Amino acid sequence: MSRWHSDYGLLLQALPYGLGVLLLLLTQLFNQGRIGQMAILTLVTYALVQQRLQVQLSDADTYWVFFWLCLLWPVNVALIRYLPERRPFSLGGMIFPAILGLQFLVLAALSVSDWYAASLDWTAGFREQASAGLLPLPAWVTFTLGAALIINRLPQQSDTPLALLALLLLHGWLFYRLDASQISVLVSSLSLLLLFATLLINNHHLAFIDELTGLPGRRALMNDLKHCHGRYLLVMADIDHFKQFNDTHGHDVGDDVLRLVAAQLNKTSGGGRAYRYGGEEFTLIFPSSELSECLPFIEATRERIASYPLIVRNRQQRPETQRQGKKQRGQSNNSKTLNVTMSFGAARRNSGESIEELMKRADKALYKAKENGRNRVEKAK
Repeated sequence: MSRWHSDYGLLLQALPYGLGVLLLLLTQLFNQGRIGQMAILTLVTYALVQQRLQVQLSDADTYWVFFWLCLLWPVNVALIRYLPERRPFSLGGMIFPAILGLQFLVLAALSVSDWYAASLDWTAGFREQASAGLLPLPAWVTFTLGAALIINRLPQQSDTPLALLALLLLHGWLFYRLDASQISVLVSSLSLLLLFATLLINNHHLAFIDELTGLPGRRALMNDLKHCHGRYLLVMADIDHFKQFNDTHGHDVGDDVLRLVAAQLNKTSGGGRAYRYGGEEFTLIFPSSELSECLPFIEATRERIASYPLIVRNRQQRPETQRQGKKQRGQSNNSKTLNVTMSFGAARRNSGESIEELMKRADKALYKAKENGRNRVEKAK
């Protein structure tokens, strides 16, 4: 029985290494540099704890290692947050491991220099002050600053920064309670599993969400249609004269039009879900089987898009900062106001009808709306 417990303990201690290596391979494959760099930092930290910090921190040399590990950990996480996104095993991706190696070299040089004794005395003073937990006071400061830098100006797709924040908190708890049994195994394993989940979320977003509009894309539409059963309503929608917007005002304005339309379609009531089908074409799905029930919601969306003023600003006069933008508000900037309209074709799925047949009927209704003057909703036969 004791042999079984010993083998079980060895397997448990090896678990973070296995998870970390697998995660690094996946981040290289899926080009997720920040997640890969966090995996490297987590593995290095775990190895350092296992090799150097499995003794009492009352030893001055051991506490010296622990102090610098605590102090620099949030600094490294903040670096990962703001370094360019690169594959882990690429020239750009090796910047962070190089910075990490440089930190080890500096500390190794300090440990054999004439200043080492003075640094031992300095760090020992913080050990005496740490009464409740083990985390030294300077590390409390760097952890707070690190958390602030991570959550500063979160991007729209904020899964990775929030995962970095979660790992920061987990490792703060690790350093605070380092004397607890198997806590390094627990925190490292949880951290790597969280990074695995973030990797899956990011790749799902890349595969199913349209980057420009933020709506689910065509792949998400086809996947959802395969899981729709019974009767439902499919609406194909197309921006009127979209090529004219691009030719006259440029592709930047065309992108603004797509974002505007996507935002308004996403507000559709009645259970309608919006997708970007491709180009200037969008799709709505309603769970209701009756067109008469959904038609008011489609009409409301059409009218909302048609009445929304799109302001086209002179790109050369666009402010570079928010402060400049506030000063320019209300001033004449040679801007133009455009109106966008859309045509809609709605088809109710018949019993036994395939997805392809349903989409063809909705497309025919859309073309009919175009032929009948645009900016209207037509029902499929």
